[in-house]
Amino acid sequence: MKQEIEYQCQELTCQSTFPWTVSFCPFCGVKQTSIKVKVVPPLFVPSSVDKSAPFPIPMHEQVGNAASGRDSVSASKGESLPDPVLTEDAQKKFSLYIVDNIANSYCDSATFSVLLRYGKNNLGLDVKRVESILSLTLQRLNVVNEKALLDELAALLHVFTDTEKKLDKKSRVDALQSICKPRSGLMKGVDPEIAEKCINDFCRENGVMQRSGFWGWKIL
Repeated sequence: MKQEIEYQCQELTCQSTFPWTVSFCPFCGVKQTSIKVKVVPPLFVPSSVDKSAPFPIPMHEQVGNAASGRDSVSASKGESLPDPVLTEDAQKKFSLYIVDNIANSYCDSATFSVLLRYGKNNLGLDVKRVESILSLTLQRLNVVNEKALLDELAALLHVFTDTEKKLDKKSRVDALQSICKPRSGLMKGVDPEIAEKCINDFCRENGVMQRSGFWGWKIL
């Protein structure tokens, strides 16, 4: 069976996975100085999405759940421990909610926030864990994750501009192409207008100058 490659955050408290290499983890923000590769079986994509199918749980979540299960066995009878294991009903409910809120295989940032809030309220997990589950689910469904791509764009812009506080035209084009060009298995990337706005907002918020006229530089 053909296998696929995933990249994992090197931060032990995060260990989120991404379908491509990044300079900064879009989930915890830690700079990635080494590459951690995971080999995973390919996703079987049916002709239509099964809304009752449970969403995938990241490997580090499964390990954590197993460990918690062992701890609960050794706990004293009078001690009440939280149960982090997601029930099948909770998985199906969240999976159904995700599918019902996605249109045209694209999850914009606003929809991502809605899904994240729903997941946090209904799964009883912290935001970082729910975000990891949600992002992995979107990846498995071959849905564009606009928030993850915009976070990647911001991380890339920091690499380009943190030293000189200038964004030249080539770097700007490279940044745009990195998130606007469709990734493997996806129908499209981020809308160029949204990406342009994100770049301009980033430059204003971080005091980064861009080309103005033939020779000049200024914060647009």
